[in-house]
Amino acid sequence: MRTLRAALAALAALLAACGAAAAAPIASLQDDNLVNVSGPALDARLDALAATGAKATRVDVLWREVAQTRPADARDPRDPAYDWSRYDQIVRGLAARGVATLMDFYLTPEWASRTGSPTAAPRAADGARFAAALARRYSGTFAAGGGALPEVRRIEVWNEPNLPGFWNPQCRRGPRGKALLVSPSAYASLLAASYREIKAANPRAIVVGGAAGPAGASPTACPTDGRAAVGSLDFVRRVADEGPPIDAWSMHIYPIGSPLQAFFVPSWSTLPQVIRQVDRLAPGAPIHITETGYHTSYNRFHRYFVSEEQQAAWVDETMVAASRNPRVQLVTWFNFQDNPRWTGGLLRVDGTRKPAYARFAAAAAAFPPPPGWGP
Repeated sequence: MRTLRAALAALAALLAACGAAAAAPIASLQDDNLVNVSGPALDARLDALAATGAKATRVDVLWREVAQTRPADARDPRDPAYDWSRYDQIVRGLAARGVATLMDFYLTPEWASRTGSPTAAPRAADGARFAAALARRYSGTFAAGGGALPEVRRIEVWNEPNLPGFWNPQCRRGPRGKALLVSPSAYASLLAASYREIKAANPRAIVVGGAAGPAGASPTACPTDGRAAVGSLDFVRRVADEGPPIDAWSMHIYPIGSPLQAFFVPSWSTLPQVIRQVDRLAPGAPIHITETGYHTSYNRFHRYFVSEEQQAAWVDETMVAASRNPRVQLVTWFNFQDNPRWTGGLLRVDGTRKPAYARFAAAAAAFPPPPGWGP
């Protein structure tokens, strides 16, 4: 308790340095292991997530696992091809613990793309119909398992569609090997179609577009397999050229250096460049940072890492940096617990707490969701 009080005091001091007019983004936390467990093990993880004080979270919906075969009526969440059992437990469990949920969906089923790969760009119509089923099932009025399922009002279309680990192809070879970026327009088609379907299923839903991964520059030459990342700023600019409707824009920020000092794209200091492009789609739309964080050891995804003490200090600075931009509505720390592929958690692999745990708990207490966000 003494540690938590100290963390709260440190955070209050940092916020005071920002000035009285600082905005109040929501401190959210994602546990990507929720989708890998079920039954009592899932309940235990939900309890642990709620114990941090987090009142908002992001949940990955793995389309490929929910719909292993093509549904006869893809808009109908009751279609027998769908298996929602794990997500029903997650959504009910989060609502019972007072945690608001944002859902994203990705991983293309074999039947929904031209190549069958889980990272292949889906046919827009197929992806949008799944978005409709997702929005309808978690609209707050859909009955399953003896009662209505809770509402999940915020739905994020895909995860990191500008990175080859989640979407292919990113580019195709033009004259002299020049990179012709194809993922932004293909994603814009999915986003536009999903927006229409989600709103038809639940007019109250808030459609979050983007989910752009942390890439700096786009390639000048496209490799033969098309697996090159499109820069975050290029991505939003080219999606804006296509003009799909959105209610909010999301992106992922993993700075190299302090949240308050990192200056490259994407970073907190370069958000105004992104916002100028977002305003071409929806003037004044909120910005959701649906992943951010710092690793505390080397791994193949992030060679840059910091000490556990530095990570803790930069939880505070992350919220300060977010508070300086009034358009930022949500900040999601990724991840809750370390695993061999990702070491940016608040917990170590063995489940013990890093110093950042108390700092996040302080931020969650200082930045709860406003009315209208709760389950």
